Amino acid sequence: MSFTNVSEDDDFDVNAITSNMKKCMAKNGCLYLDPYISAYHEIHKLLVRLGPVFVPLAHDVLQKLLQLDCLRKGGAGTSYATVEGMIEFETAGGELGGDDIGGGGCRLLVRLHRNLEFVSEFLRELSHTPDEERLSAGCQAAYRRTLAAHHPWLAQKAALLAMYALGTRGETLLKLGTPSALHGDDMGLSQCADLLREVHGQTQQLLEAHRLAELA
Repeated sequence: MSFTNVSEDDDFDVNAITSNMKKCMAKNGCLYLDPYISAYHEIHKLLVRLGPVFVPLAHDVLQKLLQLDCLRKGGAGTSYATVEGMIEFETAGGELGGDDIGGGGCRLLVRLHRNLEFVSEFLRELSHTPDEERLSAGCQAAYRRTLAAHHPWLAQKAALLAMYALGTRGETLLKLGTPSALHGDDMGLSQCADLLREVHGQTQQLLEAHRLAELA
């Protein structure tokens, strides 16, 4: 099934995120976009399966993925093989000056990049929260540490309020189809969170080096 039609019944595989994010990071320091996009397809599944609380974020991620995928498969696709190549191509072409909805690959990446930090922090909370404990407090803490800084006050309040609807860790893991993660086995969630943080860190360094980290 295409990721454009993901439903709560689609299987989620945390190992697909981990393996693709490993492929994203090359030994020479390059960050490859194809495995990054593939990993994000699986992250989109995660957000969909988590239910209504994450619908706005899942929708935002989907739109960014579709646009970035189109750029990668378009006429200038070879320039979008790596994050570095994309930055050089769009900087040289003067595509970073506008503020249109599409915004070019760099602007799309910045927005996905910010979401990735939240997903990493949420997975970390999910990995160590007791099975019987509700996830609302942990999710709110992860949001405050990450995405909240990029959202207006009203959007922050709406997001934090919606997170009160989250169930317990055990209920959430059953939604994700990882019941064996109950009772101490986190099924690679903490490893995935660590890897997402590493990819986020490398991406942040690149964006800061090119003064793109605060791209709107």
